[in-house]
Amino acid sequence: MTLSISPEARQAIGGWLARDPSRPALRLSFAGGCGALGYRLSPAPFGARPGEHVIAVDGLTLYADFKAFSDLDGARIEVGDSPDDIQVVHDQGVVGGMC
Repeated sequence: MTLSISPEARQAIGGWLARDPSRPALRLSFAGGCGALGYRLSPAPFGARPGEHVIAVDGLTLYADFKAFSDLDGARIEVGDSPDDIQVVHDQGVVGGMC
């Protein structure tokens, strides 16, 4: 799986992760809520859960569940309208964000 992070998103994520040093990695997972389905990007402690894939991108460690890993090859992590609006973008459109 290939995944890229824009420089602006990398900077925003670094600031976001600095708020809680016990969660220095990111988890990318398929999730439902608020009447919608999509992918969630959230801070995570080090250590993959059973069945997760470990991805290293631009100095970050990401843990992707099976669905995210199989669906999001080629996705990009970008900043939306504000530095707190981190989005997972795929050629098929925006598919998730930071929670």
